[in-house]
Amino acid sequence: MPITIKDVAARAGVSVATVSKILNHHPGISEETTRRVEQVMRELEYAPNSRAASLARRATRNIIYLTSLPADIAYTNPHMFDILCGVQSALSEKGYTLTIMDTCREEVPGSTAEQIILQKLADGMIVHGAAIDKNISALLVRRKFPHILIGHPGDGSRLCWVDTNQILGGQIAAEHLLERGYRNIGFLTEGTTDEIAYLRLRGFRIAMQEAGVPVREDWILHTTADLEGSYHAAFGLLSMQQRPDAVICGSNLLAFGLYQVAAKQGLNIPEEMALITFDRYPYSTVLDPLPTFVQIDVHDLGRTAGAMMLRVLKRPELLAQTYATLPRLVCNATTPYRP
Repeated sequence: MPITIKDVAARAGVSVATVSKILNHHPGISEETTRRVEQVMRELEYAPNSRAASLARRATRNIIYLTSLPADIAYTNPHMFDILCGVQSALSEKGYTLTIMDTCREEVPGSTAEQIILQKLADGMIVHGAAIDKNISALLVRRKFPHILIGHPGDGSRLCWVDTNQILGGQIAAEHLLERGYRNIGFLTEGTTDEIAYLRLRGFRIAMQEAGVPVREDWILHTTADLEGSYHAAFGLLSMQQRPDAVICGSNLLAFGLYQVAAKQGLNIPEEMALITFDRYPYSTVLDPLPTFVQIDVHDLGRTAGAMMLRVLKRPELLAQTYATLPRLVCNATTPYRP
């Protein structure tokens, strides 16, 4: 039996009229009562009948793009923009619009996604990896809501997802340095909880192990995803008494920081230290010498996500899971053959 407004009222210990007023944002209801009723609605997965029914009668022709990143990253990062452009290009060809919803500042984590799913406020949802959690994942699967996650949710997941093989990207970077004769290789990475950073570092470890080259743990430095963090990590690495002769920067922001600190310390890249990073934008094109980097076509990743969304809308039972857009090496001036 579907959950009704009476069920919500009974569980919350209020009248049906009170629940109705909260649903319609009527003034005069205390914050405590409002929070209690909203919590019960989430627990019961209640969707207001009138709105849900009206939306069920017609397709919205709209897809939600759910993200949870600070504004300075979500709307200025070229990667995010390229992903969005790729998604939109695929959806627009079939007459769908794309609405961006940022959950970074929501008071109740996951409430935006829950509302969209339970009230069917869109035909489907494309979720950036930073916006997903266990509760949203479970709700998407349980409600069979059309979705595509950009990012890998982990083995055994019942989510539909598309991702770039970040492990392969880390392997490509390490293998390139190994082929050029480097053995003492360091790695600068963004934190211990960032999934992309973790997977790239994992790929590095796999390549080193397969080559029989030991990894120096003190040459693996974790930092924050900002300029200050990149400077701090670079300074820590370059100040070591015994430092690596090559370094992989998990992002070109970290490469930018390393360039700046190296210049201040009079260290020549690549004569004294080879360097490889990831992605062309936003910093790789302004660094001198031009760094070698592993490139990922995120526009294609977004377009693939949009195309998969359309497939799932046609076949809701489809479990769409795939890797797309294989990383490729762009060899430039910072990885010469080791003498």
